[in-house]
Amino acid sequence: MPSGTPDDPATFEAPRHALAPGDRVPDFVLPDAEGAFRHFYERAQGRPIALLLLAGKADLAAAARASATAKALAAQGADHLVIAGGDPERSLGEASAPARWIADPRRKILDGLKRGAGLPEGAPAWLLLDANQRLVDLRAGDGLDEWAIRRLEAEGAAPEADRFGAAAPVLILPNVLDPAACIALIRRWETHGHDEGSVNSLVDGEEVRRVYHAMKKRRDHAIADEALLRSLIAVIGRRIAPELDKAFGFRQPFRFDRFIVTCYDAGRGDYFRRHRDNASPATADRRFALTLNLNDGDYAGGELVFPEYGPHRYSPPAGGAILFSCSLLHEALPVTRGRRFTLLSFLRDSAAKPGSPARG
Repeated sequence: MPSGTPDDPATFEAPRHALAPGDRVPDFVLPDAEGAFRHFYERAQGRPIALLLLAGKADLAAAARASATAKALAAQGADHLVIAGGDPERSLGEASAPARWIADPRRKILDGLKRGAGLPEGAPAWLLLDANQRLVDLRAGDGLDEWAIRRLEAEGAAPEADRFGAAAPVLILPNVLDPAACIALIRRWETHGHDEGSVNSLVDGEEVRRVYHAMKKRRDHAIADEALLRSLIAVIGRRIAPELDKAFGFRQPFRFDRFIVTCYDAGRGDYFRRHRDNASPATADRRFALTLNLNDGDYAGGELVFPEYGPHRYSPPAGGAILFSCSLLHEALPVTRGRRFTLLSFLRDSAAKPGSPARG
């Protein structure tokens, strides 16, 4: 994401390819070893997936390796899926169990995935996906079975299951921005200036922006760099739009509100009291709120709560975003240690007449 000069500490790069870590691998339809055509998403069973894209037609040696790799991945709760050119024979599929094979006789999906990820088409390649079919890591070359196993193992086991009697209808997405992008945005707040956060209020019947510490106390940097804004819109938009469709059936066109880097500082006792994000005339066309955490582990407190849906506290990891309807009552709890940095924006109805810019 270009911004400033090459020596600017707030400069970072946008992904150079259409498919990069944080992006969801697109759906496709191909036959399996039995000749049955199925969607890729239909094959996904809510576990991490090691997707091997073979350079050529499958053979018995590849089947033997896939079988051993699949058993190791299964032991850590992951699946192994192999896409091969040509038509894998039924006996080959049986020999490679528990690996699952998909045939791509015309190599359209094989080559398309490799091009989209910027990988060489003539070499085998691994795409490692999380349980939501989003790309975690990728690599091309021979003899990478052990790397794939260890790399998914490094992602850690799935958390222990909790039992919920109530939960807020929110969407949490990890890896929307990479660590370098998060660090660059924090540096931008530190080096490019910031202002006291303000809120929309009705005063004598008129809507105004004002600093109102009884409701909100934090410091904001509003991003004005047009190149940086275009990159943020492109990268974040492509990563959240499919998930909003999947989770909420939200397919309508939207536009982003301005992007703000915020800092909640424990030394100042910063917070944002309970509020809704579309409660004023200038914000009525907001549909979803986006809060992306830029750091974690070096502060305490600051979680989001949605009191209409219970006492649970929500906090994405660094680089992860939480999205929720702007109609939900919510609060950013006080930060009790360190500083919490976030990137904020809103998804506004693109069909509505744009009002005055309003910050959350």
